[in-house]
Amino acid sequence: MSVGVESYRLEIFGMNILIGIIAFFIKRRVSILFFVNAIICYWIFSFFWNSWIENHPYSQDRYNFKIENRNIQLRISNNPNTYGIYELTANSKDSLKIIEMGMNEKRGDSILLKGWNKGEFYNMYFYNDKLIGLPESPNAIELNKKE
Repeated sequence: MSVGVESYRLEIFGMNILIGIIAFFIKRRVSILFFVNAIICYWIFSFFWNSWIENHPYSQDRYNFKIENRNIQLRISNNPNTYGIYELTANSKDSLKIIEMGMNEKRGDSILLKGWNKGEFYNMYFYNDKLIGLPESPNAIELNKKE
């Protein structure tokens, strides 16, 4: 996630230099502002971006469970707040089959998982290592945390 945004630093720097070169031929005094801005913006962007990444690290919790002899894994991510439910297949080239993905939101001591299926929104809850409201299983499902 951070690599994609960080790559724009050089583009911003390059655009300021390019505008500075064009302004140099039109009005030399203004071009100095673009050259100074290129350096200052690069440093400011780098400082705030690195500071944000340090204070908001990526983390993900994984939980395994079974439904009808299928091995399923729930992944809850922080930064960004997303979740994914995957089917783990043993003898497959691609060992993960995506069942669904969506956003999560912290609600007190539980996590609200916002799902979408066939044009309809629904909510599931993750509370005390249990998944409540999965459309395939109306009962609460006991989850095992994967270390």
